[in-house]
Amino acid sequence: MILKNFSTSVLLPVITVTMLSFQGTAHSADTDVPGLACPGPSLAPMIKNVPDRSAFPISVKTRQFDARKEGQAEARENVELRRGDQLLTTELLRYDPQQETITMPGKVDYEDSVIYISGTGAQYSFLEESGSFIDVNYGLMGSSARGSADEVTVESRAHSILHGMQFTTCPGETPEWLLSANELELDFDEGVGTVKGAKLQFFDIPFLYLPWMTFPIDDRRKSGFLYPYISTANDTGFEFSIPYYWNIAPAQDATITPRYFTERGFMLTGEYRFMTPRSAGELDFDYMGNDTRTNDSRYYYRFEHGAALNPRWQTRILVDRVSDNEFFQDFSNSLAAASRQYLRSNAGIYGSGRYWRLAVIADDFQVVDDAVDPLNKPYRRLPRIAFDLDRPLGSGGLRLKMDAELVYFDRDIGATGARFDIFPRLTWNVDTDWGYMRPSAGYRYTKYDLNWHGESGDKSPDRGTEIVSFDTGLFLERDSRNGKLQTLEPRLFYLYVPYKDQQGLPDFDTAPFTFGFSQLFHFNRFTGADLQSDANQLTLALTTRSIDPVAGRELWSLSFGQILYFEDQRVIPEAFDETLSKDSSPFIAEFVLHLTRRLSGRIGTQWNWKSNQFDVAVLGATYSAPSGLRLGAEYRYRRGSLDQFDIRYYQPINERWRVLGRFNYSLLDSDLLAAEAGFEYESCCWALRMVAKRFLRNRDGDHRDAIYLQLILKGLGNIGRRSAPLFYDLAY
Repeated sequence: MILKNFSTSVLLPVITVTMLSFQGTAHSADTDVPGLACPGPSLAPMIKNVPDRSAFPISVKTRQFDARKEGQAEARENVELRRGDQLLTTELLRYDPQQETITMPGKVDYEDSVIYISGTGAQYSFLEESGSFIDVNYGLMGSSARGSADEVTVESRAHSILHGMQFTTCPGETPEWLLSANELELDFDEGVGTVKGAKLQFFDIPFLYLPWMTFPIDDRRKSGFLYPYISTANDTGFEFSIPYYWNIAPAQDATITPRYFTERGFMLTGEYRFMTPRSAGELDFDYMGNDTRTNDSRYYYRFEHGAALNPRWQTRILVDRVSDNEFFQDFSNSLAAASRQYLRSNAGIYGSGRYWRLAVIADDFQVVDDAVDPLNKPYRRLPRIAFDLDRPLGSGGLRLKMDAELVYFDRDIGATGARFDIFPRLTWNVDTDWGYMRPSAGYRYTKYDLNWHGESGDKSPDRGTEIVSFDTGLFLERDSRNGKLQTLEPRLFYLYVPYKDQQGLPDFDTAPFTFGFSQLFHFNRFTGADLQSDANQLTLALTTRSIDPVAGRELWSLSFGQILYFEDQRVIPEAFDETLSKDSSPFIAEFVLHLTRRLSGRIGTQWNWKSNQFDVAVLGATYSAPSGLRLGAEYRYRRGSLDQFDIRYYQPINERWRVLGRFNYSLLDSDLLAAEAGFEYESCCWALRMVAKRFLRNRDGDHRDAIYLQLILKGLGNIGRRSAPLFYDLAY
């Protein structure tokens, strides 16, 4: 039968809203820990798009129904109320139209597409939109999230309080973890749950007491604590960190992490992010008021900001600073971070058009490596103005190109001053399906205005030189017998640059390029503009590829080449490799192999024909399996300076266990550079991650030994963003 008096009832929606609070919590946790989840209620899967129930009438089925003259009604025995996907069952239901109340003094069960609940009694006032439910047990459909409450008080549609509540996502009568609280207040307008007097148990052992905490109850970003993590290291001691996510505004947030080191003291780590319609920025910092080992305050901060002034112009700012040279050695968690030599800060404005680009930049460097000689410290560039032009002249392939730069170099020691460098040139591009031809002719001019600070030298030296090149290549292809497409791509590159005496020029930012395959086709062997190499040389190169035309991917490629010098090179700094002044350069070969989409390898070599040995060698291979297995191995060699190998491993053993490892060793120094070993265990409702690391922390050969540990309780999920990386970001 249809009970018309209930047509405006809000009882069923209120029950749904009250218990829906835990949906966001359980769901957000699943985004952080992959895969395994506890079996949820078998009644129905969770439906995220709840139907509009206002369009459905409320029907009542009962064995006995009494209606009195004053409007009071009573339904008894197998009472069922339905509206859409909602179902409420009880044995006794009383309705008072004068008070607009409904009372169910006995057992009450409710379910819909989202939640199910059960209680020993309930009453609700439609007039005040308030009520209470006694001895409630609840759970989420399609999820393992469940719990109980001594009493649920509904104060309004948007405000409810759970007294004596418990919550878990673990199955069984004795869940592996359990959150209990004296009171849980749910504010649906704000999307926030507030817990008072909370206690967290893990395997029946209380390990966290919280007098007060908040968490999200819907998909909106909320402020709150993220997963804590602990670690221990031989130079910082035991560390405990608990990040707090602060949702400041829709376009602003921050993560603040108090950290305690038993051997160092307290440190505060923070990250602040903001966005506007035309800009975005981020501030990261670490601050320790007093390092108990050094008795000094220590800090690191990095601020980055970018803004679009209009479609053509933008600004970028980067400030990167640290309190002392040992900060990264003492507090970093990787070899790459501990071995930093410089921190760069800069600010600039950048513009671009159809044929041009302009950058006006000021930058500075902080040296954080004591081994860097003051004479080799990078110069401040205050400012650097760079202009690039690439404009077609007609439709015949002729182009005008120009690179221009004006820089003022400043430093506390050595020569300072301004440098103007300009390189205009004409190029002619002739491109066809079977090849190309690109002759180029230009003139590079460099002018200085110097202050030698007491040293002898020309205050206004300059240098001008012609640069002529001719680049040509062919694209040949054929069908191979196995149905693949094979290419043959020969290439010639001739370069002529007359010798110019450059002994009187300063060295602001010049260094030799790392010689590789791309350097076979470059007009200068040096970075910067202080040195322009002389050249009368021809590069011979050949590339061949095998391509799968069906899949549209490259199976392998082989490239090799060499420079033939027709004249000895005379612009050779003392630190430069003398072999480049001989009849020919080292022979360079690169081979890249893609056996399958999951297995690939590469080999790169430089063979010195004079000494009959390798100057450079790089060998590497990677493999990824459908099971999640990932392997990587690489060997790197540079004669006299580098000889090391690096092996990485990541393996999901089964649905619960995952392991990883890394071994990076220097054969030249007979020393371990970095090693990692870790595992993750994941049950359906919790996960444990642990990574042990050892890596070189300074040039003295000292190592850092550290262990990182993180416990994740699914259902007490991340708030706002993913928790601190510990396992997956280190996996490969």
